[in-house]
Amino acid sequence: MKIVALTKEEFDNFAYHHKYSTYYQTSAYAETSRYEGLNTFYIGFVQDNELVGVTLFLHKTIYLYYKYAYAPRGFLIDYTDSKLVKNVTMGLINLLKKQHYAFIKIDPPIICSERDNKGNIIYFSNTINQILDTLKSNSYIHMGFNKYFENYKPRLNAFVNLTYDLEKIYSNITSDVKEKIENSVKSGLEISLDTTGNIDELYKFIGTKNKKRRKRYYQGMYNNFSRNNAIDIFFVNINTDKYLSNMKRNYDLEAIKNDELASMVQDMSIASSQKQLILNDKMKSDEMLNFYKNELIYATNLSRNHPDYFTIGAGFTIKHNNGVELIIDSYLDEYLKFNPRYVFIWELIKKYKNEGFMYINLNGVVGNFSKDKLGKYKNLNDPKLSFNSTIIEYIGEFDLVINDRIYKKYKEEIEKK
Repeated sequence: MKIVALTKEEFDNFAYHHKYSTYYQTSAYAETSRYEGLNTFYIGFVQDNELVGVTLFLHKTIYLYYKYAYAPRGFLIDYTDSKLVKNVTMGLINLLKKQHYAFIKIDPPIICSERDNKGNIIYFSNTINQILDTLKSNSYIHMGFNKYFENYKPRLNAFVNLTYDLEKIYSNITSDVKEKIENSVKSGLEISLDTTGNIDELYKFIGTKNKKRRKRYYQGMYNNFSRNNAIDIFFVNINTDKYLSNMKRNYDLEAIKNDELASMVQDMSIASSQKQLILNDKMKSDEMLNFYKNELIYATNLSRNHPDYFTIGAGFTIKHNNGVELIIDSYLDEYLKFNPRYVFIWELIKKYKNEGFMYINLNGVVGNFSKDKLGKYKNLNDPKLSFNSTIIEYIGEFDLVINDRIYKKYKEEIEKK
C-alpha cells in the first residue's frame, strides 16, 4: 500500500464517482473549511499500481504541536475489503504519527438500516456487522449508535425519494400536512430562489441557528460551490397583498354562510329535529367567522407595515451527483404559525423533482420516534418526516488513536466543556 499526495483535481475526479461520494469529500468543501480555520490535504491509496481510495483530511492543532485529522464522512474506500481497510489504516498510522497527529476521526456514510417515517426498520444491512468488526479489529473506536446530535455529522437523516411521480409523492403526504401547506399558501407564503448570492440576507436568519459559524463561512461555501452551480439559496416570503385578499375573501364567504344559517335557525318551517343540526353548524360558523375576523385584522396590519411582501425565513441546498442536500433553514419565531418549513420542503421537492434529481436529504433527525418524548426536537423531526421520508441510519463515528496520551488529554478537555 502506497499513500500519495493528490492534487484537488485528481481527488475530485476519483471522489465524484465513488460509491460513498458526498459533497463533504470535495475540494469545494475543503476550501470552505478553511474559513473555519481548518487546514486540508488530499491523499490517495495506491495498491498494485491502482488508485483504490482517496480521502480529504481536515486538520488542526489541538495541543502543543499535536494535531487531529478528520475525514468528513470517511475515507472513500471499500469497507467490506478487510485487507484494504487494514492496509489503509496501517499506512495512515505510519504516515501521520511522524507528523504528530494524535488521532483520526471518520464518520463514513455506511448504511446500517433504513426506517419508515415512524421509525420502523424496513431494511437492515447484512454487511454492517462485518464492517464494524473490521474497523474495531483495526483499533477504530466506535462512538456508538447515538440517537441525537452527539457526532460531528447527524447519524440519522431523512431522505425523500424523488423517483416517483409528483402526484404519488403528494398522495403519500398526510392530510393534515396537506392542509398546512394549503393554508400557508393561502396566507401568502411564497418561496423565491436567490440569484444574486445574497449572503447578508441569508445570514440574518441562519446566523441565529448556528452561532458557531460566522458569515464568512457561508460566504466561502457560496463562493466555492457556486462555481459548479451546486448551491441554491432560497428565501421564504409572505406576500401580504395575497394574504390580505385571501383573508378578506374567506371572511366574506363565511359571513354569507353565517347569515344563511342564522336565517335557517329563525325559519319556523324547518323541523325541530333539523334545527339542532343547523344550530351546531351556526356555532361552528360563528367560531370560523371570529377566526377569519382576527386573521383579517392581522393581515391588514401586516400589509400596512409591509407593503407587497417581506421575508420571514431562508435556507440553502447543495446539489451533488444525483441528489440534493438541505444544509440549513431557519425562520422568524413569530411567523412559525404559518408553518413555513412545510411549504419550503414541498417547494424543494417540486423543484428538484422537475430538475431530475433522485432524492433530497432533509438532513439530521432525532432517533427517538415517540412524539410525546421528542420535546424540543418535535419541530425538527415533524416537518422532515411528514413527506413519507425514509430515515437512513449511518454507522456513526470512529476514532483511530495514534497517540494515546494526547488523545486522552484531548477527550478530557472536551468533556470539561
